Amino acid sequence: MQERKAISPFIATVILVAITLTLGGVLYSQFSSLISAEVRNPSVTLAAINVGGDRQTVVVAFKNDGDVQYTVSKVLVDYQSTEEKFVLGSGGNGSVIAGTQQVSPGGQLTIKFTLTGMTIPDFSTFTLTVVTDQIARAFTIQA
Repeated sequence: MQERKAISPFIATVILVAITLTLGGVLYSQFSSLISAEVRNPSVTLAAINVGGDRQTVVVAFKNDGDVQYTVSKVLVDYQSTEEKFVLGSGGNGSVIAGTQQVSPGGQLTIKFTLTGMTIPDFSTFTLTVVTDQIARAFTIQA
């Protein structure tokens, strides 16, 4: 009988680990950009707010700090137990005075509306909620 020589178990293990790491690196480099491109981060922040002297006219500016475009559909104002809804667009009771309802990343939207069922007293706190097709966010405002 002839005796065959084989590689040692240690060298075989090193070769298998090297092949596995190489294959993992190739797969990661191929698919990492695909996976990160699918992650969406909608974000809305309050850029400015002004409650008028009549304590019913409100001008508010929102900024898109995320990486996806969204459409603002309505703004809710909640003071004590009273809530008013302001809808944007045709037939709505909120007016866009700067920007558009479709806010691109880095863009800004300024809205003006007049409260009818409430008055915001000086030094009071109320909640303002912006609702979009991607996200809804509430802000606590000190007037």
